Amino acid sequence: MKKDKKDFILLREKIKRYNKIIIGILAVFIAYALIHSVLILDCNDGFRELGVKTSYSCTNFSNDFYKFFVDNYMIISIIILIAAAVFMILQKIALLKINQLNVDLLDEEKVEKNNHILVTLLLGYTGLHKFRTENRPIGFIYLINFIFFGVTWIIKTFFAETFDKYTMIRCAYEFSLLFIIGIIILNVIEAIFSFLSLKDDEDRIFA
Repeated sequence: MKKDKKDFILLREKIKRYNKIIIGILAVFIAYALIHSVLILDCNDGFRELGVKTSYSCTNFSNDFYKFFVDNYMIISIIILIAAAVFMILQKIALLKINQLNVDLLDEEKVEKNNHILVTLLLGYTGLHKFRTENRPIGFIYLINFIFFGVTWIIKTFFAETFDKYTMIRCAYEFSLLFIIGIIILNVIEAIFSFLSLKDDEDRIFA
C-alpha cells in the first residue's frame, strides 16, 4: 500500500507536467494561427478590408519566410497537433498506471467510466469532459475554439458573400476547423485509454 501511494504521487506529478506541456503546445498552435492570419491579412489587403492602417507589407518578410509560414500552414499545424497527441498518449499511459494502483487518494477527482467515455466522444469538442475532470485550461481552449468554429461556420453557410469577402473570417474558419479535427482525434485517444483503464468498485476512474 505504501509503495502504491508513493507511485501514485509520482505518477500524478508526471501527469501534471504532461498536462502543462499539452497546454503549451495548444498555445503554440493558437499563436501560429494568429501569426499566419496576420501575414495573410496584410499580404492580401486584409487589414484594409477592415479599415485598419498598417505599415507592414509583404516586402517586410523574405519570400522564404512568407512561403514557409503561409504555404505550409497545413503541415505545420499537423506537426503541432501530433506533438499534442504524443504527450496526450504519455499522459494517458500514466493514468492507466494510476488506475491500477490500490489507493484511496483523491477519490473525489474520479469520474464514472462509461459516462466519461460517452461525454468525451459526443461532446468532447466543446471541452465539457475537461471541465468535469477539473482540467479547466484545456477545457476553455476547446470551448473557445468551438465557439469560433460555430460562428465562422454559420457565416460560411448562411452569409457566403461576407465569408468570401473577409480574409480574417476565412482564416478563423480554416484554423478552427483544423483544430476541431485535432481535438476530435485527441478525444478518441482519451476515450480509448479511459476504456482500457481499470475502474474501482463504483465504476469510477481517474481521467
